[in-house]
Amino acid sequence: MKLLVLDGNSILNRAFYGIKVLTTKAGDYTNGIYGFLTMLNKLLEETAPDGVAIAFDQKAPTFRHKAYAGYKAQRKGMPPELAAQMPVLKELLGDLGYKIVTCEGWEADDILGTFAETCENTDNTCMIATGDRDSLQLVSPKTTVRLATTKFGQSAVTLCDEAYIKETYGVEPKQLIDIKAIQGDSSDCIPGVAGIGPKGAGELIQKFGSVQYIYDHLEELDIKPAMKQKLANSKDNALLSYDLGTIRRDAPIDTDLSHYVKGEGDPQKATATMVKLELFSLLDKFGL
Repeated sequence: MKLLVLDGNSILNRAFYGIKVLTTKAGDYTNGIYGFLTMLNKLLEETAPDGVAIAFDQKAPTFRHKAYAGYKAQRKGMPPELAAQMPVLKELLGDLGYKIVTCEGWEADDILGTFAETCENTDNTCMIATGDRDSLQLVSPKTTVRLATTKFGQSAVTLCDEAYIKETYGVEPKQLIDIKAIQGDSSDCIPGVAGIGPKGAGELIQKFGSVQYIYDHLEELDIKPAMKQKLANSKDNALLSYDLGTIRRDAPIDTDLSHYVKGEGDPQKATATMVKLELFSLLDKFGL
């Protein structure tokens, strides 16, 4: 079975900010919904999946927030124009026959990781669609990532497999967690090692393999004294960052992949919603 898993929040955000403002005559914002459905339709055409799961974050704090109070502390809230579209989109996706997956206390990333792990342990393949490079750590022989990017001002998709990760970063996919543990991540407020950026972090992991190995052998490693001191000073932050940056693969979700085969939904209701939203060009694309 080929399972397509969408990172719902990531794709909706890209849709909202990547498309000019669209509203109905009544003033309801629709650009996020229109962009999301357009991307979904393109993914379906390109991948022809047997099943589809769409993961969304919940508002409740996750185990990462509880482990580190600063986690994502500087993230701005969702603008009201986008927040208003979220429940409408979720209901519409359900009416189109697709399964929405959320899990209180866990992030959408962990849902992606759990589906990837399920496919690893069964005779299935997982295709992850996201705009977030964090998911690249999940790439494996059975899991690929279709990374939504912007090139020369135009939307593009990069297909990321093991060869792409090796060529781009010089490491194995799981070692991207180690690189992030050292370089940190300002967007998620993950501290990393003060004074060491992406280039230095990448060189360290390419040479020594893992954060754990570096700290287990820090005194004897051939590292410049200044960098060694930075690593020593930020040991706790580096190990914390590794934990925060690791996508979990055991979220308590329904992992029976047969449940993600597209259902009948409610075509009449989906049609009525699209007409109300004035998304007439999408009716044919979704068989309505």
